[in-house]
Amino acid sequence: MFKKILVIHSDKETKTHIDTVGKVRNILENRKVDFNFVKYNDLKESDFEGVDLVISLGGDGTFVRAANFIRDQTILGINSDPETSEGALKSLFPNEVEKLNDILDGKHKIIIRERARVLLNGKEIRELVVNAVFVGAASQFHASRYIVNFKGQKEEHRSSGILVSTGTGSTGWFKSAGGKVFGYDEKKLKFIIREPYVGNRVYCPKLLSGEICSGEDMEIISTRDYGGVLAVDDTVYVLNKGDSIKVEISDSSLKVICC
Repeated sequence: MFKKILVIHSDKETKTHIDTVGKVRNILENRKVDFNFVKYNDLKESDFEGVDLVISLGGDGTFVRAANFIRDQTILGINSDPETSEGALKSLFPNEVEKLNDILDGKHKIIIRERARVLLNGKEIRELVVNAVFVGAASQFHASRYIVNFKGQKEEHRSSGILVSTGTGSTGWFKSAGGKVFGYDEKKLKFIIREPYVGNRVYCPKLLSGEICSGEDMEIISTRDYGGVLAVDDTVYVLNKGDSIKVEISDSSLKVICC
């Protein structure tokens, strides 16, 4: 069913992880399929050329890193060492690796996780967002300074930063910041302003939370002279004063194999 497989693995050195990687390699070798193993820190876009199945071997961080690059491919997550990783995004555990044979035979189901698309100064960045986008200050003891432009409203903020989440990411940082969890397959994003500064005269923000639906976007313009950052899942971009960030629903949903 799958013609070319890319296996992305973490650099864990635990026995369970190493054994799991070995089991996956043996299965693929026995199936005589075209495959390639790449460490998640060494990933580049060219690794995905011609690939129709991506296998993530590691924890959730490895899964997210792989998913940032994926466009039309399908992904299977294997938690290679449950003692060191929650594996909330994974479908298989080490004692279930043999199910990979059934998956390669087409015996599996697909779930859809919606993602976000980010434009920095009008140019789409490489990563498609699985969990969340953060715009703020690199140092958390500095105030984040930016302008929000959303649904015809425009406000200047001072806060601990703005967090835009997918449904997948809503169970993590977004929830801890006070946001409400929503479905990973819902075609929308939610945002929340972290610890907004509300003054009596100059700063009286009203855009403190909301939903970004299909066909909509949110623009955030950095007003910090220095020290601004855009974090897309685990990838960080440095922001300069005046940089524009637009966040919207991606047309490319993530296709995830489940058993």
